[in-house]
Amino acid sequence: MIAYRILRDPAELEAVVSLQLIVWGLNPRNAVPTAVLHVMALNGGLVVGAYDGDRLVGLLISLAVKRDNEVFLWSHMTGTHPDYQQQGIGLTLKTFQRNWALDNGYTSIGWTFDPLQRGNAWFNLHLLGIDAALTSTAYHVNFYGDMDDDINRGLPSDRIEVRWMLDQPSLHHAPIPDAPLIVRPDERGYPVTTAVAWDCDNYSVAVPADLDALRQTDRNVLLEWRLAVREAMKSAFERGYRAVDFSKDNGLNVYHLRKI
Repeated sequence: MIAYRILRDPAELEAVVSLQLIVWGLNPRNAVPTAVLHVMALNGGLVVGAYDGDRLVGLLISLAVKRDNEVFLWSHMTGTHPDYQQQGIGLTLKTFQRNWALDNGYTSIGWTFDPLQRGNAWFNLHLLGIDAALTSTAYHVNFYGDMDDDINRGLPSDRIEVRWMLDQPSLHHAPIPDAPLIVRPDERGYPVTTAVAWDCDNYSVAVPADLDALRQTDRNVLLEWRLAVREAMKSAFERGYRAVDFSKDNGLNVYHLRKI
């Protein structure tokens, strides 16, 4: 049985650093170090560990931030050891985070994720958006600069920023079956962009079905997808649309955009 607990002790936080390297294949200089984790944990932030016995198998790192006049929780990292993925640990970590945040005076949590990672998109916008409002707020171009980890190497580090409004109802509704598709894959798996008039309340944007396969076979197409999704999402956000859900629709993995 997996146990979850808040971490503050430096020895426990040192194991969090080691797990970061395993989960993301990070260069050690890009991991959050023990000293910083300790400061975060003691000053309004939250570090959580998921344990199988004495073995740390999941982590969540978040810190208190202020933007304009609002203080909220920023979720920097959530990850699970490769041996323990697809077991619901990530969802339980986020649920733990939500409950802790509400108990400690936070009403929202923000974070970013790679818009091409369909698993992350489904987890963030669909699973976490079921019980409380979760929507996109911004598209950041090359947010972290050039990254040299196993997942991001060789691709601009674009990110979608989302905000989880912990005390507000879900924004989900049944997908609109005829929502115009702005980006879709062709028969080769390359992105095709369709010009839209931006006169509908709902649009969809598809992403690759298997990003890892493309990474192994044709990295050039990854950049094409990055640029196509970037242009579609930025254009939508600038016009007041937000990504409110992500699902498989007619065989495609798509973002559901709604005018808000």
